[in-house]
Order: sequence, then structure tokens, then C-alpha cells
Amino acid sequence: MTNMKDTIRNALVSKLQSSSLDSITVTDIATDCGISRQAFYYYFNDIYDVVESIFLEQTERALNEYSDIDSWQIGYIRMMRWTLANKSLVMNTYRSIQREYIEFFMYRVLYQYIIQVVQKEARPYQVTTKQCEFIADFYTLAINAVSLEWIRNGMKEPPEEIAENVNFLIEGDFQKALIRFDRQNRQ
Repeated sequence: MTNMKDTIRNALVSKLQSSSLDSITVTDIATDCGISRQAFYYYFNDIYDVVESIFLEQTERALNEYSDIDSWQIGYIRMMRWTLANKSLVMNTYRSIQREYIEFFMYRVLYQYIIQVVQKEARPYQVTTKQCEFIADFYTLAINAVSLEWIRNGMKEPPEEIAENVNFLIEGDFQKALIRFDRQNRQ
């Protein structure tokens, strides 16, 4: 038996198969779930809270076990495969008035993932937290831009190709940046 949060999430996913996010109302979702608007607000603050819940659940599944330098690409591919498998949901959210929401969400999720990788790689170096955060921010913005461009262009390339290209460009770069900061800090 599914709980009401799952029912609400599923109703929104269903609506997003054919409608943009900005055209869906709380009343639409509540009606589809057979609950009142007030009951909806017991579980979620608004429609965007439901979207965030969906994306968080799926990205955590994709990324949780792949937070080191040798396996990050697997998690990234899994996240992109989910995005592709849920193309209508993602595209209708992305094409809505609240496009920035998905951009910010992707940044936030990627950053949390990349900072873990950077912090693990930083252990043998004399670098500050601020420097680790800067490295993570820089690469998060780059990877996020590539991911958003892939979405914007209709997700035509296979996720593996995008992840492989990103990996090709950044392989060894976390360590290079950490070594440079380490040298700077020792002077």
C-alpha cells in the first residue's frame, strides 16, 4: 500500500506527462488523489515541494553509493538515465515559468555530491575548507551547465556519452587543483 505522499508524487508525475508545471494546480493534484487542498498542504508546502521531493528521492538513489573519484561517473550516468526515463516530467518542469527551480535543484544536488568527492581527495593535502568549496563550486557549475544544455537540447545524446565527455575533461583536475592550492598554502 502506498502512502499519501507517494500518491501525491505519482499524481504530479502523471500530470507532468502532458502539462507544464506552471499549468498544474494544487487543486488538480488534490482532486486526482481524492483529497482536499488542505490535506495536500498537510504533506507538501506547494507543487514545487512535490517536485523537489521527487527529484531528491531519485537523485539520492542514483548518487548515494558513488561518491568517490573512481565511481562518480556511474552515479552521474544513473542520474542522467533517470532524467531521460522521465523526460516528460523533466522537460515539462524545465519549460515552465519556474525553470530556475530545476537549475537550482540540479546545482544543489550535484554540489553536495561533488563536495564529498573533493573532500575525500583533499585529505592528503593542506587545503582549506573554502578552497575545497571553491573547487566543488567550479566543477558543479561546469557539470550543471553541460547537464542543463543536454536537457535544453532534448536529451538526444546517450547519458553515457555525456558522462564520458565530462569525465574526459575533468579527469585528474580535482587533484591538480588541490595540489596547486596545497603548494600555495605551503608558501
